[in-house]
Amino acid sequence: MFNRFAVLAVGVVAIGCAGDGPGAGSGPLASPIEAGPVAMRRLTETQYRASVADILGDGLSIAGRIEPDNRRSGLLAVGSSYVSVTAAGFEQYESIARSLAEQALAPERRADFVPCEPADGGPVDADCAAMFIRKVGGRLLRRPLTDAEVESRVAIAAEAGATLGDFYAGLELVLTTLLVSPDFLFRIEDVESGSSDAQRLTSRAMATRLSYFLWNSTPDEELQRAAEAGELIDDEGVATQVDRMLESPRIEDSVRAFFGDLYSFEDIEQGLVSKDPTLFPAFTQDLIGDAGEQTLRVIVDHMLTSDGDYRDLFTTRQSFMTRKLGVVYRVPVAATEGWEPFEFPADGERAGILTHLSLLALHSHPGRSSPTLRGKFVREVLLCQDVPPPPGDIDFASFSDASTPNRRTARQRLEAHVANPACAGCHGLMDPIGLALEQLDGIGALRTEENGATIDPTGELDGVSYTDARGLGVVLSRHPALGPCFVRSFFRYATGRDTVEGEEPFLVSLEQRMSGLGYRMRDLMRTIALSDAFRLASGTRDAEVVLETPVPMDTFTPSPTAPPPDGTPRTATATRPRPPATATPQAASFAQIRDEILTPKCATQFCHSSQTMSGGLVLEGAGARDNLVGVAPTNPAAAERGWSRVQASDPDNSFLMVKIIGPNESALGSRMPLGGSALSSEEVALIEGWITAGAGR
Repeated sequence: MFNRFAVLAVGVVAIGCAGDGPGAGSGPLASPIEAGPVAMRRLTETQYRASVADILGDGLSIAGRIEPDNRRSGLLAVGSSYVSVTAAGFEQYESIARSLAEQALAPERRADFVPCEPADGGPVDADCAAMFIRKVGGRLLRRPLTDAEVESRVAIAAEAGATLGDFYAGLELVLTTLLVSPDFLFRIEDVESGSSDAQRLTSRAMATRLSYFLWNSTPDEELQRAAEAGELIDDEGVATQVDRMLESPRIEDSVRAFFGDLYSFEDIEQGLVSKDPTLFPAFTQDLIGDAGEQTLRVIVDHMLTSDGDYRDLFTTRQSFMTRKLGVVYRVPVAATEGWEPFEFPADGERAGILTHLSLLALHSHPGRSSPTLRGKFVREVLLCQDVPPPPGDIDFASFSDASTPNRRTARQRLEAHVANPACAGCHGLMDPIGLALEQLDGIGALRTEENGATIDPTGELDGVSYTDARGLGVVLSRHPALGPCFVRSFFRYATGRDTVEGEEPFLVSLEQRMSGLGYRMRDLMRTIALSDAFRLASGTRDAEVVLETPVPMDTFTPSPTAPPPDGTPRTATATRPRPPATATPQAASFAQIRDEILTPKCATQFCHSSQTMSGGLVLEGAGARDNLVGVAPTNPAAAERGWSRVQASDPDNSFLMVKIIGPNESALGSRMPLGGSALSSEEVALIEGWITAGAGR
């Protein structure tokens, strides 16, 4: 069913690898379900680490950088089904596998999972090697190994053991092959054969899907036993395992993984959150690490320990504190080490996770806070609304200038954006939200003034007013989109893909049920795990096809998921799937330039986040594609030079072409592609042709 990449070269030896169920609450969910597809999903870094620990034991050091995860449609869990393993990434996986195998089979550890000892202490024992391969290999590959797979690896162990004079050296080599097998690195989901459009996942596939959904790790021995007995293809068998797993404390791992993914906490874990040490001397990586852990502890305590309503996360005063955090929160912490419970005062400035240092620091700039970034986070992540993109080539000098009396606070400086018709729509959606958090600075520390001027934290969210950050939390907790967004995000996390149209009745029914049950975590996990939407599939996902030439304008017809290129007024809309974003800015390929600039969607889809994804290209995108022809960019220096965004009569002097092929000093910023190979003459000619073609429209 799937094309599996060939594995492996280790030393001189190579080997090829070769209706809804019962749910929480009363009444059935919407049926029938037109389920979505399945795909290979590469283990995320947290899943890789957890799986290794569960099978080989705690305390093993993963010495190396696992190939980065990919965020798609807002989640690494969705991106996991679109990533593969590069050649360099495979080398890294192999290096890590060698190290893990050596550690796991060290004399002090090997007895834990090698079920036998070699006969006479010799370097070769086929029977003992086979026992080890079946036991450990079955756990790593999440299925029993075939006789052929066992025999080929026994041969490897025998040859290596004889050559090196060490039985366990042979097992190390075998264990390395298992750790780089595609069946370990990828979650390969199979469906039962049949003529129906909706096919049920096999018992084995259900075991893997349930385990990584509910525990964020590999199936345990009991779940594997149930899978091999075929118990996970009927309602009763699945319900038995789901209930057992939900009673385990290990569901905390999944809850942490989901919220860490949703809130982009991998940036904290990877040390990517940085602040200007002159402006924020209290900021350290230890501090932001504690801040992320604080938020996750509050979520686990509220959602699991207290079985609380998700919406109350934004008003709760219950928290946890360390000595480092206490310094920035300005509260006393008795414990010199570790964590202690803490409750924010009823009359204080903070309540709810929006006032946590973690989210405040994440959604700020290195040198200052950002009402826009914070508002964008609330709109897109918490309310599942798609904020239409602002123009690309904005002059930020007016916002950065705090020297004049009427521009000392962020509210005053943002008035420059609101005064610009091209900016007002987006900033009107985001800024009022973020301005409520302005009394909490770039690392989340409390302040009442900025540049000597009093900060005004009042605002409104979709017509409901508040006076400060705590009031924002109250209004947000009552917003009708908050709970449904949580449900949909968690469903996408569970299935590892975007939803499909045929699942909409189910999702509406699921939202209604969770609203009645108070958006409680275990109820949501159980209902999703037992639903047909989780257990059925339409087959494998179609491969994404990359077009080799620009799409002619004459063939463009707006789709239901793409906004029409007609200058429609900007409003927040339901989230649409987004292109995959890289973890860090990188060089833009011609394909990215083509997809984002040389197609009709550029005019209404291009925004700041896309600039980062594509290497920093600055292009005005407030109107339709045709409106780019002959229009001066909002960048003052570019306009002063007489450039147009797209100059059909003189394409080489278009602002777009200057950004692509001009020298850095002419491009008014970094030239595209950033640090990458220059575009070929053929690619430049295609772009010139696209610009010229706009003249006749």
